[in-house]
Amino acid sequence: MDTLRGAFTLLSLLFLATSTVHAVNYKGPSHVDEGEPWSIECTNVQPKDEIIWTRNNESLEPEILKDDLSIVTKTRALKSSSISAQEARPDHAGRYKCTNNSEEAFPLFVISGNMFRVLSNESVPLTLKCGEATSKDVVRWFKEKHDLLAANASEEFKKLQEFITVDTTTGTLVIKNETNEVLGNYSCTLNGVSQEFKVVPKPTAVLPHSTTVIEGEKLHVVCNGKQSPGVKIIWTFGGKNYTKSSDRVKLSIDKDRGINGAVLTVENINMSDRGDIYCRVSYNWTDRIPIHRAEAKILLRVKDKLAALWPFLGICAEVFVLCAIILIYEKKRNKAELEESDTDQSPDTKPTPNKDSDVRQRK
Repeated sequence: MDTLRGAFTLLSLLFLATSTVHAVNYKGPSHVDEGEPWSIECTNVQPKDEIIWTRNNESLEPEILKDDLSIVTKTRALKSSSISAQEARPDHAGRYKCTNNSEEAFPLFVISGNMFRVLSNESVPLTLKCGEATSKDVVRWFKEKHDLLAANASEEFKKLQEFITVDTTTGTLVIKNETNEVLGNYSCTLNGVSQEFKVVPKPTAVLPHSTTVIEGEKLHVVCNGKQSPGVKIIWTFGGKNYTKSSDRVKLSIDKDRGINGAVLTVENINMSDRGDIYCRVSYNWTDRIPIHRAEAKILLRVKDKLAALWPFLGICAEVFVLCAIILIYEKKRNKAELEESDTDQSPDTKPTPNKDSDVRQRK
């Protein structure tokens, strides 16, 4: 009897556990570059569960109150919620949960400037070092979360062995060639500690030679070039440097390429804004290697807002002068014709012979 009672109690506990613990789904990028926007969405939350976002099991309420993080929650048959930030910081990295009843957590890695490795002809072979590994340590290397030395690696990653060498004695990874196939996110594990790297191409900056804006209108410029998400952009406008929006100067993301701060817009352009505008790019401004940064320049020309009227006013003046000339000419011609008409209609002043006198003379 006691055995049956114990079994029943155990089954009841299991039922309660399964009814309270359920799968919560998370969606979002696991790797985000420092300074870039990010968002994590949590779905399939039971109506009775309270939405409380935590990172590494610690409350995020202080950061939410300071507007460092934003939360949007939707209530339907099942709840959903999302947490986001406009600019990723290193302290944003961690394991996120949207409810205390969730066993699953979403890992977010923030790649800071010192994690970038610029690949160029001058930098190959490029060596990535995983901590202070020794010959006794076991180091595992991953690219986009795929084990580079796994026996069951896909054909795509087996081809990388042509360009990549992993030294198991020193735990280093060496990239031998500059090719697009080797660009991307790398990570390594050493004694349970993970380290992140991002291999990117040498940045370039491209701007048109010049642009013209009418006084009072808006300037819109995009800093193009070979850039990867995470690149840091500094704009120089009016002799001042800008890394974020300020007053009428707005910096925004290039949505087509995912480059934050690549779009410069300035409201209400005035004549004093005329001059050179610079776009400078780098993945890490503490990196002093010249080829790891680039810049471009564009000349801003500002037109008087009435400048468009001058051609129209010139045409109007020409038409007015032409009409005046025609009017004067027609007036003079009409006057000449009138005088000629008066001359033609005047009576003949020549004397006519007197018939009566002729008759008397014959007599």
